Amino acid sequence: MYGPRSNVTTPVCHLQFTIPDNLSPPVLFYYQLTNFYQNHRRYVKSFDQDQLQGEFRSNASIASSDCDPLEIDPVSGKAYYPCGLIANSLFNDTFHSPIALNPAGSNAADETYQMTNNGIAWDSDKALYKTSAYTVDQVVPPVNWAKQYPEYSADYPLPDLHNWEEFQVWMRTAGLPAFSKLALRNDVAPMRSGRYQVDIYDCKRPKIQLLPVVC
Repeated sequence: MYGPRSNVTTPVCHLQFTIPDNLSPPVLFYYQLTNFYQNHRRYVKSFDQDQLQGEFRSNASIASSDCDPLEIDPVSGKAYYPCGLIANSLFNDTFHSPIALNPAGSNAADETYQMTNNGIAWDSDKALYKTSAYTVDQVVPPVNWAKQYPEYSADYPLPDLHNWEEFQVWMRTAGLPAFSKLALRNDVAPMRSGRYQVDIYDCKRPKIQLLPVVC
């Protein structure tokens, strides 16, 4: 669903924050970017909807598509999947569920407030993405996906865009250069007041060897 589990060494940021009052569900976790112009005309149109809908698109059809300038890999001569600037720039930080530090009234030293990335995309967005008709030998991963997808093969199968909600959220481009996107949610349990820590990994869902950094 989220791609292969590569061995990737990546920094991890431990972000601590305080919740002064109890939060009733749904509790939504967003990330925010600034000075990122997803509304640039060339960026907004840089994708191929038929390819995202799972249709087989020949190299020639992708070469003449709106995915410019990321259409065809110059080395292999194969189309990128998914092609275009939006997919290539996919935000790839991974947020783990917040951990309550020394929560009051708990026997555990720390307590995880479980959040999920299921349900973060609109149903109408999910309908835009289908299982691809490509085979792994017909396309190559986008340039910036190299850490997670060094290639497409039996070990690195094509991503399941229909169920990859983080990808779907990213592909819905923002209208302003400062924007927030939904990353996690909890629709059931309240989030109690207290001190929390979130571990943020500088990569998208790999099997990670931790390399702590100061944030």
